[in-house]
Amino acid sequence: MKDKTPTWEESQNQYKLLLKGVDELIKNTTRLAESYETTNMDFASMVYQNGLNELMQKAEQMKAYERSFELMYFSMKGHVEQLKRLKEVLQLFFIKDTINHPYN
Repeated sequence: MKDKTPTWEESQNQYKLLLKGVDELIKNTTRLAESYETTNMDFASMVYQNGLNELMQKAEQMKAYERSFELMYFSMKGHVEQLKRLKEVLQLFFIKDTINHPYN
């Protein structure tokens, strides 16, 4: 049976690929959170500038909309922070992984 332990080069490539993927995920999730915030701020401006908040309140949806926006926004921001911590942990494992230690 063949040893499934990756070579040093394979391990380096795997960690680099994983870290690159996490970087891309952080970048895109951050962009998504920013887009979500901008889109909702534009919507809120439109609602308030045109007096539509009265209709939202009449339908008893203004507070629900505001709460759901805050929940989603802070959830997305929290997810970005979790991804950053994931990256830090992966970087640490990359360093600590015994296969990545120099032979000398």
